[in-house]
Amino acid sequence: MEPDSASRLKSVGAGLLRWGLFLLVLWFVANQAHTLWDANRAIDVQIDWKYLVAAGVLSQLSWLPSTWFWQRLIELLGDQNLERYPLIRAYFCGSLGKYVPGKAAVILIRSALAKKHGVSFVRASIASIVEAGAVMLVGCVVTIVFAVTVIPPDSLPTWVTETVPRESTSWSGLFMTIGILVLAMPVVAVPANWIFQKITRIVQKRSLEKQTAEGEPSEEPGDKELVDQSIGKLTWQFLVAASLMFALSWAGHGLSLLLVLVSMNPEAFSLDNWVISTAAAAAGTSIGFFAVFAPGGLAVREGLIITILAPSMGGSIAVAAAGLYRLASLIAEASAALILYLIRPRIGSTSRGELE
Repeated sequence: MEPDSASRLKSVGAGLLRWGLFLLVLWFVANQAHTLWDANRAIDVQIDWKYLVAAGVLSQLSWLPSTWFWQRLIELLGDQNLERYPLIRAYFCGSLGKYVPGKAAVILIRSALAKKHGVSFVRASIASIVEAGAVMLVGCVVTIVFAVTVIPPDSLPTWVTETVPRESTSWSGLFMTIGILVLAMPVVAVPANWIFQKITRIVQKRSLEKQTAEGEPSEEPGDKELVDQSIGKLTWQFLVAASLMFALSWAGHGLSLLLVLVSMNPEAFSLDNWVISTAAAAAGTSIGFFAVFAPGGLAVREGLIITILAPSMGGSIAVAAAGLYRLASLIAEASAALILYLIRPRIGSTSRGELE
């Protein structure tokens, strides 16, 4: 078999596998959602749309800590004196790329828009990969920590309470866990820097190999030298600050999901429900992101949100909340991207001369 034919066959096989997994998960979640909805069909739900609008707006504002982290990573890689707005614009416009299977479009769109303002495409790509992994990893940690400390035991799925049995919430356990995680950051910084350096080398090497194969010289001065230069380190203080900001970000996403619940039941607004919603939003979004076969984490996110919300909210409310949360965040996401794309910053506002 010729190399081109083998490559095409491999690509088609990978595509079929991704779509097959996606359809399988979609069928499973849809079937579970239908079962839960039928079990509580008699419940009459009235939606207050102003809470949905607020939920959508908050869902986007909650990503601002990620734009800060992305910019700081680009600076660590060598680009300095970056203007804030062009990167915020690139970040939110690029977010729509997650609805393309594989999610690589997120990186391409963000990096292409950032490049127009003097940011290295390669550096922006590396920063995007690391930022995405970091924020989603913190989302998983938030879910686990909340599940074993402050979420009421009777509001957790049965398999969780059987795995980590407890009789009540433990806020002291939450603060103790946070303290332990903060103290562990100097140790965490070691593998974090190794991964950061490794990703940087791999992306830069592949970029240069592609340019060489295509016979195209690098359009970005300094990229070849960057392969051998010293890359800024992720200090433990920076990792602590980033982790706390990401935790605040997930609390914002949890509040956004809580507002969706409040739109159906005003009495749902409580601290316990905020905690549960934060765990649901963090788990659904972060694990949905790592499920690369699902565009925008579709079905994976909804399935996890339903699973976490159902014990406390009831099956039909959980199903409705998952769907409305997707609707509110998608409309807000598309609106934010459109508005920011139309409000263009001055091209070349950050010059390459300032960066090198």
